[in-house]
Amino acid sequence: MASTKSANEYEASLQGSLLPGKKIVRIATKREFDYTLDVPSFADSAALESLQSSEWDTSRVLLSHVRFKTRLFPHETHNDGFHKKCAAEVAAIKTFFPYIRDESLYICFTAWLSFACAMDDILETLDPMSREETLIECVAVVEQRLSFACAWPWFDNALEMLRRVKRGRPGESPRAVDSRVPTLTRTLVSHCKAHLPDDSFRAFFKAIVVVFHAHAEEARFIRGAIPGDLSTYMQFRCRTISLNPFFEVIKCKYLPPEWKSAPVWDNLQMQVSRAAGLQNDLIGLERDMEEGEPLNAVIVLLRSAGFQKNKSVALALDAVADICLAASAAPRETFMAVASVMRHIVSLADTHLKWCSTAKRYQVKVLHSSDSPPPPAPSKTQSNTQIVRSVGICHGLPTYPGDADEGLTALVTGATGLSGYHMVQVLSASRRWKKIICLGSRPPPSNFFAGLGDSAGRVEHLAVDFRSESFEIARRLSDKVSQVDHIFYFSYLQPAPKGDVLNLWANADELATVNSTMFTNFIAALQQTQLKPKRFLLQTGTKHYAFYLGPAQVPAFESDPRVTLDRNFYYEQEDTLYAYCKSVGASWGVARPSYIVGAVPDGSLNHLVGFGIYAAVQARLKQPLRFPGDYSAWDREQVQSSAMLNAYFEEWMVLSDKTANQAFNIHDGHCFTWGRLWPLLAQWYNVDWTPPEDDETKYRVMTLPSPTTPRGHGPQATLRSTNSLLEWSLQPEVEAAWTELVKENNLLLDPFADQYRARIFSFSDSAVIGDAPMTTSLRKARHFGFHGTVDSYHSIFGTLHELARLRLIPKPAVDKFECDYLID
Repeated sequence: MASTKSANEYEASLQGSLLPGKKIVRIATKREFDYTLDVPSFADSAALESLQSSEWDTSRVLLSHVRFKTRLFPHETHNDGFHKKCAAEVAAIKTFFPYIRDESLYICFTAWLSFACAMDDILETLDPMSREETLIECVAVVEQRLSFACAWPWFDNALEMLRRVKRGRPGESPRAVDSRVPTLTRTLVSHCKAHLPDDSFRAFFKAIVVVFHAHAEEARFIRGAIPGDLSTYMQFRCRTISLNPFFEVIKCKYLPPEWKSAPVWDNLQMQVSRAAGLQNDLIGLERDMEEGEPLNAVIVLLRSAGFQKNKSVALALDAVADICLAASAAPRETFMAVASVMRHIVSLADTHLKWCSTAKRYQVKVLHSSDSPPPPAPSKTQSNTQIVRSVGICHGLPTYPGDADEGLTALVTGATGLSGYHMVQVLSASRRWKKIICLGSRPPPSNFFAGLGDSAGRVEHLAVDFRSESFEIARRLSDKVSQVDHIFYFSYLQPAPKGDVLNLWANADELATVNSTMFTNFIAALQQTQLKPKRFLLQTGTKHYAFYLGPAQVPAFESDPRVTLDRNFYYEQEDTLYAYCKSVGASWGVARPSYIVGAVPDGSLNHLVGFGIYAAVQARLKQPLRFPGDYSAWDREQVQSSAMLNAYFEEWMVLSDKTANQAFNIHDGHCFTWGRLWPLLAQWYNVDWTPPEDDETKYRVMTLPSPTTPRGHGPQATLRSTNSLLEWSLQPEVEAAWTELVKENNLLLDPFADQYRARIFSFSDSAVIGDAPMTTSLRKARHFGFHGTVDSYHSIFGTLHELARLRLIPKPAVDKFECDYLID
């Protein structure tokens, strides 16, 4: 009998008092306020430590959870942190329920914890109405799988409303409901069905439906469909914390039948859940204040007179006494079963606090009544150890200590461009940056802020044209910007090229004049204001090494001498930067990426746009992708620089003391060849491809105009091609095919317009025509401690899809990136 097993299993751990006492926990924030919380304590830590240290193999739980997470998020399985996160979630459940030793419960509880966190993350990306719709869909999924009817009066009407949304109201097009959480729900149902007996399974998912309902109420609360008062908030807060599914399964497994649905449990579960929910709010208060979280229980509570943050714990302890009183006349085995279940529930108010207070994103200190001594200072060996992280497909990214600077203000120029916008995305994702001020010569595109999600509130845009007089720029800055910590300069203008690939960088004087003038105007304007940055980061590029003038020393080192064969405005900008920083006592940094991989709405100066157009049109014409260059161009090693990785690198550059007054190369960390990409590009667009031409007589040969190479010796490079994308773009059938694709895909870009054609296709040609290698060394960045890397081919695949989402090119035919090292 379950109750007998329960009594025998837990009696040893119940030697102390059955009624918990209280202990005081202090929460220390980085701001001016601390606060104390009461948590229940059974005062038997020695017994618990003995139980936790006893042998209990959870490897089967972990293996099951890895399989579940693989089904849940198949695209994340290749991430370095995937298995570590799975293990952390198993460990979290062991923290929540240290007295339980049941694999089936651990498997399902760990799955629910992972699901609930993922659901919260997804719901935060949706507007309130979309949240409500997707949650209604989730309830419908569970109803269908469990064959039970929802008892809420509003649900049938809400479900019918959802069906109308999917069908489309009169005069409206059908609208898809976000399917992510419903899809996860189906996976959770099938996973738990295999591990729980039917009664526990049904109890578990009926409680999960209650959680869905609570989140739907929260969405209605946000959009004002229900009263926006404290009482209403507290009614659903004790359910959105998602603990009741745990409690219902524990009751179902360990209690005798007459106790499983006893109403005496309801009050205890509600008060413990509410206490845990408020713990979450209090610990997250500092972060939420910085991020402008609109729905924070603590902020709501503090507006009400007489707020008592420990009231829920006091009521929970009263509920414990009521349960013990109700069970006092029961047989001993029943009483012990009731006591053990009560302990599982009450202890969660303590173990949940331990778990959520260790989450890195909160970065607060939780101190019990006797504070631990500070940790010893790190040894020399420890100081050489680095902790890195992964974000999406970017791996090896830096982490920052808990005492890293916060409340920083960044000024980003060229913020709507390819590099600038990715910089804004990276900065706005971190709460360390309280304000990001974007400077640009024209208003941002309509979707500029939408792409930043909830962080958009910390981003401002200021229209400033650096071609204006410096006093005018200074006036704009003084009026709108009161303080700046770090400046990121990405502004760049490319005069329209004329003719073929040889002419892309041929207008060196015009290119240098416009870009040097803009930079000088900005620096002069800063000197006329009170703004004094700590660090000024300038992004230049591999044109610093003059690869466009012929063979240079490879791999290029940051210390290589300047090449003076042509006017190079990067040198002029650097000299201006050094002088300015010295005059104001600031430090500087220079980043030198290669061909940049990324997508932005105004992204015509992007070599991948031309290749996406070429592949899509050739697929429409049923013609192969012909490689324009020769085998030297096909095989020559290059490097690509993904814009997102560049941005993480450049944030690290300004935050690291040791990188002050240094220039660094940056790229994806791997060699790249067009011979590798060309078949992949064809596969992604479902089109044939051809390698370089074997017949030497079909090649046109061009020699770069400079008689001297950038490295100062050796033969000059030759550009051999059988065709070019610029020439291809002039064919009438190409423009006709593009017109069809524009109509079918609702595209916004006309690459054949005069202002775009040469810019787009000459830039693409420059990447694939030529025989000189173009690689830069990362040895300096690695030595200074940056270990970030990204698969360039994966990054290019994602960029093509993003360009399609921005309606600049047609979408590739392949939705998922595949390669030999990724595991399904």
